[in-house]
Amino acid sequence: MTKGYLTAVLAGSILFLSSVQSCMHESLDTEISTVQQDPLSFIRSEYMRGKDMVGGKLIEWEKARKYKREENIILITVPVKNEENNLIEELTFRIDNNKVSGHLWKFKSNTPFTSEDYTLTAHEIMNKMTGTVSYIALEGSMRYEKKIVKGEAIDEVAKNGSGPMSSPACKKCHGEIDEVVITVPGGGGPTNPFPPDNPTIPIPPIVIPPPKPTDPPAGNDPCSKIKGQKGKADYNQKVNDLKGKTGEKKETGYSQKASGDYTYHNQASTNSNSNSLSLPRPDLPENKDITGYMHTHVDDFSTTDAEGNEGTRKGIKMFSPADVGYLMDMLGNAQAAGRPLGDVYAAMITSGGMYQIRFTGTSGQLKTFTKEQIGTLTNSYIKAMGSSNNLEASFLKFLKEKMGIEGVNLYRMAQVGKTTEVKLDPDGKKTSQSDCP
Repeated sequence: MTKGYLTAVLAGSILFLSSVQSCMHESLDTEISTVQQDPLSFIRSEYMRGKDMVGGKLIEWEKARKYKREENIILITVPVKNEENNLIEELTFRIDNNKVSGHLWKFKSNTPFTSEDYTLTAHEIMNKMTGTVSYIALEGSMRYEKKIVKGEAIDEVAKNGSGPMSSPACKKCHGEIDEVVITVPGGGGPTNPFPPDNPTIPIPPIVIPPPKPTDPPAGNDPCSKIKGQKGKADYNQKVNDLKGKTGEKKETGYSQKASGDYTYHNQASTNSNSNSLSLPRPDLPENKDITGYMHTHVDDFSTTDAEGNEGTRKGIKMFSPADVGYLMDMLGNAQAAGRPLGDVYAAMITSGGMYQIRFTGTSGQLKTFTKEQIGTLTNSYIKAMGSSNNLEASFLKFLKEKMGIEGVNLYRMAQVGKTTEVKLDPDGKKTSQSDCP
């Protein structure tokens, strides 16, 4: 099934679903007076905070579509990536009178969707499917699910009438409203009636458990995760092995899967410009459960070029843009699979010390980088770090200013003894440090 159709076609169709949403409950809205200035930015950075029900999902913010009525944005739809061929997921954010209400929608079919299905409206999809259509409000504790059998709604899951989508039972929820055409910037995609503001028949909500606290529970923070690693024999064996290989002329390392199994890697380039380790491609299915890795940054060593000139090959004893990019790839895979983002880590071992980086941000702060982007960033990184007298501060500053990454924490580690969290001061020039408990 081709999932690229998802954004282009279902965006408009979800407008119909929003009408169903309106007849289900009066949501707990979030109000902002400047919503029309940059609604997507507000939604990502503010509205989505603490929305744990979408934790672990890969939200494709770059594919967001905005729908307008007159000059105001009234709806934003964002696809949610998944690996199932019989599931379509989408986030919708309705903007009404400077209030935002968000919902997670799911079309779950008993059989795989075809590429043709992604060219249909919501009604047309449900008219031919057998399965369930559901929503969960991102605020409050409202949930609704309707079972569809060969295009007809039945009462096995929720009570609001049965019959085909065009039946009076369905129209009760829509209400009697005139169609309002929604224009999509850039054209393309279907149009649907604007959701009614005053639903005629509310549907009793089904209470679901409240969201988890936004703060990580005890034992799930980075310091606790690192402490747990340091108490495991197989982890320490791998660290000791790599500490003994920092004098080699190429990087080596281990990747670790979600099962806990380690795999050794020594496929590093050994040319005059690089001795970097090549880790397994994170986009391949067999590698998507890699949850962490550790690798060496080797000591400086003498080189002789083809003309007999001697020199010294100096490496940067800090994480590189490629290291951080791989961390982001692992995080994206963990989110898509529903695994905890707090389990993902990257470690770097040198003869002078060891560091880890871990992610403590929100799913909206995850990023991906192309090979070309990493290459460009690496050139800037070499220049920035080459003249640095504080690699920790320079690295954190590069993350923020050049890579645009927030929520990645740096930890300086003693194999036996304390672990120290290193943060960049507000001035961007120095760091502050705090020891893990």
